[in-house]
Amino acid sequence: MADVGHQEQLDTIDKISVSLYRIGWLLLCFSFAAAAYKALLLGVMWQPLWLLAAAIALQAFNLHLYSKAIRYLVQGSAWLGLWLAMAFYLWHWPVLSHAALACFYLVVGALAFKESFCFQLGWLRWLGALLIVDYLLRFSPWLSLRGLLLLSIAALAIYIAYQKCRQPMHYDIGKRENYQI
Repeated sequence: MADVGHQEQLDTIDKISVSLYRIGWLLLCFSFAAAAYKALLLGVMWQPLWLLAAAIALQAFNLHLYSKAIRYLVQGSAWLGLWLAMAFYLWHWPVLSHAALACFYLVVGALAFKESFCFQLGWLRWLGALLIVDYLLRFSPWLSLRGLLLLSIAALAIYIAYQKCRQPMHYDIGKRENYQI
C-alpha cells in the first residue's frame, strides 16, 4: 500500500505489473457478472472457471504486498487453485472444481481485504464473507439467491477495479524499502 507522501520511481516492468494486476480485477468482474447473468436470466449455474483462473493468475503473479508470509500464502493459494482447475479440465471431477473455486475465493477475499486498507473502506472486507456464502450456496437449490449474490460480488469487484484504475500507478507499488524480499 502506498504512502501518499512518497512517490516511487516506476520502471517499465513495474508499470506492466500494475496494469496486469488491474486487468485481473476487471477480468474478475466479468467472471462474476457472467455467472450472475447465467443464473438470473438463463436459469442455469455456470461460472467460467477458466476466466476466474486467468483473473486470479494475473492478480497473484503481480501482487505487491509488503509481508512476505502473506504474499506467499495468497500466491500459494492461487497456484494451488490453478493446478486444481487444470486437473478439473483434464479429468472433469467436480470435486476438483469445488476445491479450485475455494482457493480462488480465498485469494479474492484476501485481495479485497488488502484493498480495503488501500481505499480506507472497511466494508470491502465483507467481500470475503460474501464469497463464503456464495460458495455454500453453490451446493443449494437456490439459484436466484446465488445469482443476486454473484451480482453483488461483481459490483464490489467492479468498484475495486474502478478505484484501482483511477489511482496513480505508484500507489500500487508503495515504498520498496518496506518489502520483505
